[in-house]
Amino acid sequence: MVNRMVNRRKFLAASGGALLGAAGLGACNTAPSTTERSSGSSGGGGGGRGGPLRWWDHFQPRADLHEKIFAEFEKSTGVHVEYTVYNPNKQGQALQLAFSSKQMPDVFTTAGLGVPAARLRKQGWFAPIDLDEKALAAIPKSAFLEGFTHYGGKLYSLPLVSFRQYTTLTWFNTDLMKKAGADPARDVTTWDGVRKTARAIKRTGGGAYGWIAPLQFAPRMGEHVEDLAQAAGGVGSVDPRTGEYTYGSDAFVHAIEFLASMKRDGVLFPASSSLDARTARARWTTGIAGVFFDGPWNVGVVNDGFKQFLDKLDVAPVPVAEAGRAPVLYSAPKAGDFWLSASSEVAGKASELLGRFATEDVMLREAEQMDAMPVDLGLVDKANVHPTFKQAAEFYRRQVRLAPSPVARNAAVSDVIAEMKPIDPNLGTLVQGALGGQVKDIRKALTEYAGKLTAERARAIKVVAGKGAEVSEDDWKFDDWKPGEDYGTHKYGSS
Repeated sequence: MVNRMVNRRKFLAASGGALLGAAGLGACNTAPSTTERSSGSSGGGGGGRGGPLRWWDHFQPRADLHEKIFAEFEKSTGVHVEYTVYNPNKQGQALQLAFSSKQMPDVFTTAGLGVPAARLRKQGWFAPIDLDEKALAAIPKSAFLEGFTHYGGKLYSLPLVSFRQYTTLTWFNTDLMKKAGADPARDVTTWDGVRKTARAIKRTGGGAYGWIAPLQFAPRMGEHVEDLAQAAGGVGSVDPRTGEYTYGSDAFVHAIEFLASMKRDGVLFPASSSLDARTARARWTTGIAGVFFDGPWNVGVVNDGFKQFLDKLDVAPVPVAEAGRAPVLYSAPKAGDFWLSASSEVAGKASELLGRFATEDVMLREAEQMDAMPVDLGLVDKANVHPTFKQAAEFYRRQVRLAPSPVARNAAVSDVIAEMKPIDPNLGTLVQGALGGQVKDIRKALTEYAGKLTAERARAIKVVAGKGAEVSEDDWKFDDWKPGEDYGTHKYGSS
């Protein structure tokens, strides 16, 4: 059984869909089967004895492939997989409800939760995955790190996606660009160029707007600003040289001001405030706007549900603040994508199924779905994919560097992150407020946010250190970090 929370070929009809609640969960058959028994653990209820193995993820471009893999698994093992594909903006709500009602799926991604994996693990969401080194041989060893894929030396998630990627590629409609007289190689590589091009598209596009954005999806808007800030010369949300939060810096302020300037220019599609990433993309493919910032998966979704738009699709890298600046973005080591529920009663079979996703054959097949970049970027060179996916991989090879991670250096940092309480408003909601006009002084709001994060981190460090752990603000400082270079995982030791 496959449940698709947003039908991939009916996005336009679904663009006004309601938030998921109890009724929505019931509609996708999350109640335990009559053969399941309720678990007494805090997560409760995942895939009971004799029942199906339940799998939730948000990888829309991979859905058809996953169905085939699950069918192959059922044929060889007799275990049926109930598969649900969620909109990432909605999955977090569904997972929270499933966890509180003890009806968790057996395997899931954490899209939409906005909660550090370290905290979720402490709350009892995850169980270790039972796979040996032989089963994981096709994955680069450097992808395994304590505090990301491992906790206490045990494997908790599979690292199947490369850290060398970002979410703010500049995707554009070639027809609208041509009508506007724009040269993509020149005109959408800088912030000023994007603004100028967006205005030209609005002027010449016969009713089209210059830019469409998923303003309803606050985490995605935050990711866009993170990327743009680094393309403006920033070093990320925490400066590895000082350990300080950087949200109040010029890079972040100017990145939000850039997006807000396009709103003031009148080039933003007016209904963007009601759109998440999927619904914005769906509207974009109708020709309503020229530019759409998104990750590499954009071409996979278009190929899957909007093939008629493929011939109009092209991509440029994240735009930079100033002409002549080569973008350098920093990405921390990545946690895995798939997690095993602590409440699963079919953990052995779930681990066996997860092992199939760690094989080179399946990883290559996954790469050909053109979703997130594979953990081994070399697979893109072998894969049968659209030219824009290969182009995106090349941008990432040149532009993305591995950032240092305090979590990888000191396991107690995970406890600090788990202890830290969310700060609201966060970066994404501040971006929404800036574009919506509610946040008038962007620098002040960002500086206050950084200050609150600093204070909350200090409080969390005090709590964790009070329990005997050796941890301090110094764990966020890396004296040996050099901007523009990878901070190799060998510096942390193996998992």
